[in-house]
Amino acid sequence: GDFEMEPIAGATLVDFSQELLDEYIKLRAERTGRKINNNLQEHLVNIGAMLDDGTPTVAGLLLFGKNPQIFLPQSGVVFVKFHGKEARGRDGLAGYGRRVEIEGPLARIIERAWTLVNEEMRVEAVVNGLRREEKPEYPPFAVREALVNAVCHRDYRLSGRRVEIRMYEDRLEVISPGGLPGYITLDNIVDEHFSRNPRLVAGLFRWGYIEELGLGIDRMIEEMLENGHAAPAFDAKPYSFTVRLPNAIE
Repeated sequence: GDFEMEPIAGATLVDFSQELLDEYIKLRAERTGRKINNNLQEHLVNIGAMLDDGTPTVAGLLLFGKNPQIFLPQSGVVFVKFHGKEARGRDGLAGYGRRVEIEGPLARIIERAWTLVNEEMRVEAVVNGLRREEKPEYPPFAVREALVNAVCHRDYRLSGRRVEIRMYEDRLEVISPGGLPGYITLDNIVDEHFSRNPRLVAGLFRWGYIEELGLGIDRMIEEMLENGHAAPAFDAKPYSFTVRLPNAIE
C-alpha cells in the first residue's frame, strides 16, 4: 500500500505546526508564483498531507508536524562523530566524540543534520596561486544531497530504524533504512529516478530543499571528483542503503 497516505491514528490538525505551514505557504508561493487562495485544509488534502476527515497522513506529519516522532519514532536521525576510522573506541572505551539525536519535521531535521556535519567538518587551507582558500573536508553540495536523499527516500515503514549519519576520521557515511526503492539498482541509480515517497519529495521540492529532482547523485559524484576526492561509494543491502563520502584531507 501507499504508506505515505496512511492516516495517523490519534493525530489531528492540532499536531500540525502553524509556523511550518506559514513558512511552507510563503516559500511555495515564491517558488511557484501561485498563492494558496482557497482554504488551507483543502490544500493539505490535495497534497496528501491530510485526509478528508481531517486526519493527518504520514507524509503530512513528516512535513508539517510539530513533533512527528511521537507518532513515528523511526523518523528521527542519529548523528555520531567517531574519533577514528572504526565505530568502536580503543581499549573498549566509547569510540565517539559526539552523539546527537535529531528530531522534528523533515525540513528541520535536514537543517539540523547539515549544521552538525558542518560544525564537525575540518577545514583545510589550500593555496591556489597567491590566494589562500579554505576548503571544507567534504564538498557541501555532496553532503547536503546525501542527507536530503536519506531523509526523502528512506522506508518509513521500517519502525525502530532511523537514518544514521556517521562521521569518521576518513569518511562520512549516511545510512538510510530500506533497500533501494522500486526498480532502482546500483547500476541505474544515476540515470533513473524513482521515489518511494513522492509526496515527501514534492513537499520538500516546493519548500526549496531539493533543487532539481533526479540530478542529485550525478552532481554529488561530480562535486566529489572536482574537489579532489574519490567518488562516493554506494552500498545497497536489502534493508539499508549507504552513501559513503571519502575525504581527501590527509
